[in-house]
Amino acid sequence: MRNPSLSRWSGAAFVTAFVVAAPATAPAPAQQEIFEQGNQFYQAGDYSAAVEVYEAVRTSGFESPDLHYNLGNAYFKTGELGRSILSWERTLRLAPGHADAVANLELAVRLSADAIEPLPRFWLLSAVSWWVNLVPRSALLVVVTLAWLAFTCGALARIILTAEGSRRLGDCGIAAGAVTVVLFGFNLAVRELEVGQPERGVILAEAVAVRSAPTEDDDLTVFEVHEGTRVRIDQRTEQWAEIVLDDGKVGWIPVGAMEVI
Repeated sequence: MRNPSLSRWSGAAFVTAFVVAAPATAPAPAQQEIFEQGNQFYQAGDYSAAVEVYEAVRTSGFESPDLHYNLGNAYFKTGELGRSILSWERTLRLAPGHADAVANLELAVRLSADAIEPLPRFWLLSAVSWWVNLVPRSALLVVVTLAWLAFTCGALARIILTAEGSRRLGDCGIAAGAVTVVLFGFNLAVRELEVGQPERGVILAEAVAVRSAPTEDDDLTVFEVHEGTRVRIDQRTEQWAEIVLDDGKVGWIPVGAMEVI
């Protein structure tokens, strides 16, 4: 992989072959090394080669916010607006509030062909969404783990120790741990299980007709969407998906015209 006689393109092909041949459970350090190879291609200005390597790492089963973020940057540099938006959306799925991904998405959406004005969102739903995405996943795991340990240690202190001060301290640990586990554990469960989260996708076709029924009949076309538009997926068949835009418009498109976030 590090043979200096390999060109940047041949190097990318070699790395791709290595990752695809490796099992999905390949050690993270090996995948991280290949990811860094993609970063080198990107820094050298070979964005197509970087995309090839990043995609190979992703299809091997490895996911991380950095991988999707860098992949989105590389796709943007190659002019693939839809796939750059898709990758940055995947970044935010893993790391809500990722500042750079949010900024890049705002720019990319302004460059897309469809200017969609979102419908007002019910304030309670906005509040719940804010709470669920308030704390990064890694920090949330640490908080819940520490709270559970505090609850467990408090319970053990309450059972085993006899000194009044120690038992009172155990009560505090139980109370604090229980409250924190309930609050942030609920947050974590909702996020991990994606409770109430609709399936969403990004249009990757340059343009696609949206029809009032799952059919090829052009007479049923109600509007058109373009590359980079984000949609909610209400239902799907093997070949068709019913989508809803942020402005409330509804219709059917071929499944192959988009990719699920």
